[in-house]
Amino acid sequence: MLAKIIKFHIIILFMTLFYSCGLLKESNNEIAYQSINHDDYKPTSKPNYNNIDSWLAHPYQKEKLSFLKENDGSKNADVFFIAPTLFSDKKNENWNSDVYNEEFRNYLINSTIKFQATAWLDAGNLYSPNYRQAHFRVFDDRYWEIGGKKTLELAYNDIREAFLIYMKKYNKGRPIIIAGHSQGAAHAVTLLKEFFDGKELQNKLIAAYLPGTKITEEDFFDLELMKDPLETGGYLTWNTFKILKNYQKYDLTIPLDWLEGSQVSNPVLWDDSETSDYKSHRGLYFVNEKVYKKSVKIEYTDYAIFLKMPRVNIFKTILFSFLKDYHKGDINLFWEDIRLNAIERVESYFSEL
Repeated sequence: MLAKIIKFHIIILFMTLFYSCGLLKESNNEIAYQSINHDDYKPTSKPNYNNIDSWLAHPYQKEKLSFLKENDGSKNADVFFIAPTLFSDKKNENWNSDVYNEEFRNYLINSTIKFQATAWLDAGNLYSPNYRQAHFRVFDDRYWEIGGKKTLELAYNDIREAFLIYMKKYNKGRPIIIAGHSQGAAHAVTLLKEFFDGKELQNKLIAAYLPGTKITEEDFFDLELMKDPLETGGYLTWNTFKILKNYQKYDLTIPLDWLEGSQVSNPVLWDDSETSDYKSHRGLYFVNEKVYKKSVKIEYTDYAIFLKMPRVNIFKTILFSFLKDYHKGDINLFWEDIRLNAIERVESYFSEL
């Protein structure tokens, strides 16, 4: 009986995590969002990133959850991680999230930090700012011109301020991994353009992991897509899709046709291969905090990577069978692959000095 109760709660947690980016929707109908007129909107005051409480993850945090205990500032490299869009309640009329809302902050920490950012925790000291992220609706064409663009700019300005303070107070000359997912990856692209691309700081870039957004060859002047598992100084990007018969039937977080021209990395082999086999997969990270090896196979690549259902036990396979959209799993599905590759790239960076 106890085992059934535990499994039930795991299902609820799993569905909650994946729903946060709209991943369980299977209707193609327009979503009705509540929204205040952007001209009348007043966001909460900007965060003070000199205050450790303005960070979701920081090596100098006094009280750390168990999964962040190792984030003690002792590593030779840093990781600057930018969280994805979890501000998605269709009844919330605000354009940007409230960084002073402790409930939402804790939600971010116990979801995106715990199940995504920790993939880089063994590679470097983890810094992740709590920023006024844009509401999910800004990516809907109906809202882009009436406030969406300004909303994203405000979100990026928070990240920019956090990065400047991080560089001034905490970096101490260490090399950096930039990482983000979805909205976080999009902001990371802007950050890379402003501070790294063709600039002196590019020499300190170990790698940029940018899943869940669209990046083309024209987006950077000097930074390039890396095609070797030990290469440093460039970026990696991918979008994950489940193989479906009719993509038009589903309201996917990222429309497949929008990705035309997008660059793609292989997050299993880390080269220019367009497929991978099960035996090469180092492991997905599930909500029960366990890593499942040899469970994902990349079937083909076409501006994105395409998978069949992960090959895990029957119970978890049933859960995956309900999911049509793998956007939220861009990191989790390859969590152990990312973790080990990040460590290897850090070692490679220092070996080349």
